[in-house]
Amino acid sequence: MTRSPLRLAFLSVLVVALAACGFQLRDALVLPPDLDPVMVKSRDRYSPLADSLAQSLVRAGAEPAAPDDPAPAVLDILAERWGDTPISVDSRGRAQEFSLRYAVVFELRNGDGTVLVPQQSVELSRDYISVPSDAFGTEGERDILVRELRREMAAAVLRRLGAAGRDGRMIGPDPFDGAPTDAAQAAMEAAAALPPPEAADAS
Repeated sequence: MTRSPLRLAFLSVLVVALAACGFQLRDALVLPPDLDPVMVKSRDRYSPLADSLAQSLVRAGAEPAAPDDPAPAVLDILAERWGDTPISVDSRGRAQEFSLRYAVVFELRNGDGTVLVPQQSVELSRDYISVPSDAFGTEGERDILVRELRREMAAAVLRRLGAAGRDGRMIGPDPFDGAPTDAAQAAMEAAAALPPPEAADAS
């Protein structure tokens, strides 16, 4: 079916208008070169983050590893931790505003064991208000933030993988200013306590 000249002209004008107002399509994810069939592993077998990353990698063109693949590339979610930090109190001294923090430690290894993205942490946060007399509504707001942070975390991890793909080289962790928060510290400690990849794969 051919497109009419009028429709093509309309689409062209629409693209130009969007570009003029600052709208830009997101860059497609560029996978690291020579990436083997990939699987996403998580210490939490029901991790929504792992499921989201696996689906995103397939959409980006990655070949999913078969369950019996002897040497797949592995995006390893080493640890996930959540934390709620009080940031303000009411006149009675009760915490009424919190910072919800989500920290993840991950790394990407190719099938031959080559580290494409070394172990590193990503932390995101959002603030929310907790009204002591409205616990039901507060829990709903927190649940919404949890889902949003999971989506943003998946995007953040994919950006790190995309940086490795565009540059064709190993990407190290971002510099971090200041001490890690409780959530980030807990995630890093959990990852540090894990056995090395070879021992974990053999078990």
